[in-house]
Amino acid sequence: MLRVSSDETNSDIDLTAVAHGRPAKLVGGTELEALTRELTTVTDRPPTATRDALVEAQGKEAAERAIAVCSTFQMMNRALDGTGTPVMAGLEGIAATLGFDPADAYDR
Repeated sequence: MLRVSSDETNSDIDLTAVAHGRPAKLVGGTELEALTRELTTVTDRPPTATRDALVEAQGKEAAERAIAVCSTFQMMNRALDGTGTPVMAGLEGIAATLGFDPADAYDR
């Protein structure tokens, strides 16, 4: 979705930064990355501090959008993983660019 969105808006987005955790090159990028990481990996506490830091850096509306996008991706990933949906052949190139091998998912 991010790749298609960047193509449609003629935005230059480095997808490898998404996959490999390099800091985002935008105002509040560090705070956005911290909130995204916390929303996807921390389950024992609410992300209050990281959310507040993003609100401070980018505003309430931007934080709300970030949380909505993160939630949507989490839901889609869980649904696809839970049903064992294979990666479409047409997306294998993108997976390789991001440093992932879709075959690894089927070796478990």
